[in-house]
Amino acid sequence: MALALAGCASYQPKPIDTAATHAQWQARRLDDPALAERMRTLLPAGHEAWPPSAYGRSELLLAALVLNPDLAEARAHLAEADAAIRTAKALPNPTVSLALERYTQSQAGSSPWLWGITTDMLIDTLLRRRLRADLANAGVRGARLDYAEKVWDVRRNLRTALADVMLAQRQQKLADQTVAKAGELQAALQQRHALGETLPAEVLQSAQTLAQARNESAAAAQRSADARARLARAVGVPVQALDDVHLRWDGLDTPAAVNDRLPALAERAQLSRADLERALVDYDSRETELHQQVRAQYPQVSLGPGYTYDHGVRKLQFNLSTTLPIFNQNQGPIAEAEARREAAGKHVEAVQATIDSEIVAASAKYDAALRALSAARGGQQAAQKLQRQIELGHAHGEDDRVAVLNAQLAALAAGQAELVALDQAQQGLGAVEDAVRAPLEGDEVSVFGDCSSLSASSAERVGCSR
Repeated sequence: MALALAGCASYQPKPIDTAATHAQWQARRLDDPALAERMRTLLPAGHEAWPPSAYGRSELLLAALVLNPDLAEARAHLAEADAAIRTAKALPNPTVSLALERYTQSQAGSSPWLWGITTDMLIDTLLRRRLRADLANAGVRGARLDYAEKVWDVRRNLRTALADVMLAQRQQKLADQTVAKAGELQAALQQRHALGETLPAEVLQSAQTLAQARNESAAAAQRSADARARLARAVGVPVQALDDVHLRWDGLDTPAAVNDRLPALAERAQLSRADLERALVDYDSRETELHQQVRAQYPQVSLGPGYTYDHGVRKLQFNLSTTLPIFNQNQGPIAEAEARREAAGKHVEAVQATIDSEIVAASAKYDAALRALSAARGGQQAAQKLQRQIELGHAHGEDDRVAVLNAQLAALAAGQAELVALDQAQQGLGAVEDAVRAPLEGDEVSVFGDCSSLSASSAERVGCSR
């Protein structure tokens, strides 16, 4: 018993100091040398050393795999599921009972004491332990799939936030130009009104145009600030850590055509998307639980060898105990397990239907967004062409300054419409990628697509399946 107690674990308190954790959070930087050391195992083959000169989607995602607190929590749950396997495979400990009795009136020639030691050892069959281990292993598979889904959630949030940052900066630039041109137009119309050459309504309309431009500028600034906060949260750093970071998105203006790759990716998603695999793992768990409940209807046997000193007489005991399935044969828990298995099976079908619907809807949305983007760019080109013609006419004395300013404002408005259409197209592409759970373009393919270039631990951290 002393040797057994010596092998016991000791409790080590680990309190959390919120002031210290907050200071650590505020000190996080993307160019931290400690981060560069941790990034070595995650960088794909041929990738430039850390920190990179510019941070695109793949660089930000790789940093998030190390820094994002949600992923750290998911990895902790994965370790928790791994620990459950040890519990499932452990043999139940026997129990020991000590009995002590003394007669108050001793009898001649006999000892007044009775004492005995009895044990009770549950016979844990290999089948019961195997079922517990199978259930624990299913929990590990489920935790890994949950982690893969969490990685994709982080990637989705990061992509959306980065697109909002890049597009909001462009929108604010166009809005500031619109404010300047609208101010010039208002001043020109006020001057013409003072000379009696224009109506008061035109001056009021120019004031409304200026107010609307200022509102759009403020909205773009607000969107940019919100997007930067969301981007920093997705990466796992404070907002100020992005102040001196150069962000890039190659191909932002040219959303990819996905018709060639989409059928194969859609088929794969309909058969093995992470949430579908998670539903299948849940079904396997319910199957194992049903097997456990069916096995529990049979008697459990316990052995209890012991020793008794009975008033001078030494006795050896061999007790055998078992449950008696007289009043019930575990039919209630069996029926519940069967119902849970049936519900899990229907959930698998529901997830498959959802995946199919998401792919079809996202594809249609993306196709419509691409057509809208093409139309918006056609309108922008027409507005710019008209602007150049009126500016040329003004240079030759055919058009006045007001006409030029109106044409410039129209071109800026067309530019804003093009940015809105581009935003919708990128959202549509993101929806398609989300439906198939795979990046369709960009350098993220090197992270999600080429798992073979990563070590086993790095591939698991990224959410790759091997």
